[in-house]
Amino acid sequence: MTLPFRAPGPLGIAPNTGGGRPPGPLGFAPGVYLTPNSTAGATKKPSAPKRLKMPPPAADSVTKVARDLKWSLFTGDGSPALNDVKQGALANCPLASLLAALAFTSSGQRYLLSLVNEQKATVETDLSAVAKDLEEAPGSNKIITDRYFAVTLERQAFEVSGVLYTDEARDPNPIYMTSPNQALWPCAIEKALAAKVGGYNEVDDSSKLTANRIWEIVMAAKPDGFDVTDQTPHAKLLEVAKNAKRVPTIAASKDDATDVSGWHGFAVLGMKEKQIELYDPSAAKRKLLSLPTFIKNFKAVLHGKS
Repeated sequence: MTLPFRAPGPLGIAPNTGGGRPPGPLGFAPGVYLTPNSTAGATKKPSAPKRLKMPPPAADSVTKVARDLKWSLFTGDGSPALNDVKQGALANCPLASLLAALAFTSSGQRYLLSLVNEQKATVETDLSAVAKDLEEAPGSNKIITDRYFAVTLERQAFEVSGVLYTDEARDPNPIYMTSPNQALWPCAIEKALAAKVGGYNEVDDSSKLTANRIWEIVMAAKPDGFDVTDQTPHAKLLEVAKNAKRVPTIAASKDDATDVSGWHGFAVLGMKEKQIELYDPSAAKRKLLSLPTFIKNFKAVLHGKS
């Protein structure tokens, strides 16, 4: 079962209509602007810093700044949390919903803690490939930082810095995967995925990175799952929803869903007040649906091994 679901287009534009992204500011072509180099508290610079390349951005019209984000990898008690995850400008709801589902369960939290870890080192993030078309850019085309993150995807380690594509605000926020709690781990995992597949534009391509494929990359295993139809027994959905408190579970909405965003991925959180509780990673909000409403609006469920 291959489930090519993704978030709806910006401003409510439906998928498959083309040209879903808004034009650049005042009609100017998008650009990537670089912040000055920083040493970010490094006390001793090694003679040979670790050199990491910046994955290319998505082919969108958003004006970007490349910045070293100072967020902590994990916040709160040092563990990943459901509300750490918010989908950004990419149509990568399978990744966002899976990360949210993992952060919601105890087993998933332990898995995430093993998936991504922080290493101290002097790191040189090479921005030359993404800055080559700029009229003005720092001569070095590099940002110096004092840490990097090792992320394991499909049993392969990827090293990425904390330099991300952000907006132009004084208090910057990532344009792609972000976090209401300013936890960096969802952004680091998405950046590692971009490094693995060739860039953020590839992360945005749901024809290749289906929900099943995302699950295999992150979990290094195939998911269990089933199609949701009018004939799906309520007892089956109840069992899966109840198990979602301990087994990471996501659900794909139908393209023409009316009670939730269509063509979108949600983390399943369990049962509450006899309704299925979901987390929408695009809105970073929870939602309750009755079983009939869930069946009406959803087409598939993926989950881990029970």
